[in-house]
Amino acid sequence: MYVHGIRSLFSFPGYVVERIHLDADVAEVRLRRDRRFRLACPHCGRSMSGSRTLRQCARDVPLGIARHVLINYEAVQARCRPCQRYVTLRPPGIDERRQSTQRLMRYVSTLCRHLPLNRVQEVVPGIDASTASRWDRAVLAATLPAPRLSGLRVLLIDEKAVRRHHGYVTLVMNGHTGELLHMAEGRKRESLQSFFDKLSARQKASIRAVGMDRHGAYYRVVKEQLPAAAVVFDKFHLIVNYHDVIDSVRQQECQKAVGEGKRVFAGQRFNLFRNPGNLTGEQAVRLSALLEVNQNLNTVYVLKEALMTMWSLNWRRDARLHLDWWLDRARETDIKPLRRFANSLHQARDEVLNYFDYPITTARLEGMNNLISRIIHRACGVRDLDYLFMKLRQESLK
Repeated sequence: MYVHGIRSLFSFPGYVVERIHLDADVAEVRLRRDRRFRLACPHCGRSMSGSRTLRQCARDVPLGIARHVLINYEAVQARCRPCQRYVTLRPPGIDERRQSTQRLMRYVSTLCRHLPLNRVQEVVPGIDASTASRWDRAVLAATLPAPRLSGLRVLLIDEKAVRRHHGYVTLVMNGHTGELLHMAEGRKRESLQSFFDKLSARQKASIRAVGMDRHGAYYRVVKEQLPAAAVVFDKFHLIVNYHDVIDSVRQQECQKAVGEGKRVFAGQRFNLFRNPGNLTGEQAVRLSALLEVNQNLNTVYVLKEALMTMWSLNWRRDARLHLDWWLDRARETDIKPLRRFANSLHQARDEVLNYFDYPITTARLEGMNNLISRIIHRACGVRDLDYLFMKLRQESLK
């Protein structure tokens, strides 16, 4: 069968296509070494003399209906006298260890970005999940650039769960570009310290602000390593912390209620968390009924809306006055969870108000939660954190 131009698809420097045989599901390409090209040592570039020729085979990307494409080529064993070593020369672009072309490995790596590893063989037969994972890792290691650590201005720091039973990793991202810079196992001091160990004094000095939650170990490391940088406590994490206060009060008030009074608490947990504009008509009516009969819940709910109003202000001075007013109102109540939260927020007052000098959040890192879940699902679980880091960097670099 003759197909015009098909030989150009298998153009390897130093080799000519001898013949191409196409069958229903298999295509075999036979290559012969072009004797007009000299044998050159890959180490020193000098000419070599071939000692013997071997016939070897490598897989290539599918071609039309031919899902199995085999390249049969001459591998030449030669000796370089100046180097005093023997080498085996193959067509450029063929990986000697994996018996495949590099473009097939790149193709499989692209499939791994969109398909679960155990489904790659549906597109490329014979490539099981283990092989696909190894090839994908090799391609990413060869093609992904090193993290750009110079010229950093804003860092985002957060921890993410990647395994059950509190299997966390620490992530560091460039707040301007969204590039993932660092990932380390755990959420301890050492997990973040290992990132700053990579930075020079000049690189650290360029960092102006760090967005993070109120994790104590992270905060201490950042203040030690970047004393001149402004720490900005993430507003979304603060609201989540306040949701814990609301939930604690809800549980306490529900335990106090008796008889029919308990019914009004049923199914209200997330109604208390939602913004008023996101409530349906029925949810708004039920929530209103709960707040009318319970003063403590009404107090923490109203103060939640007042706290969120602070971040809509334009000036740090106005935000400071509003925060001071809010702290006074919260500490005047007899609600212990609310007073504890207010006291902790007072200690973090400067870091909260730094938002109005550097309006940053960890929303970009939070957006990685679903991405991490999808990557772990496609990889059929997490076995190698270095591989997971490369997959996350691949997505962050766009």
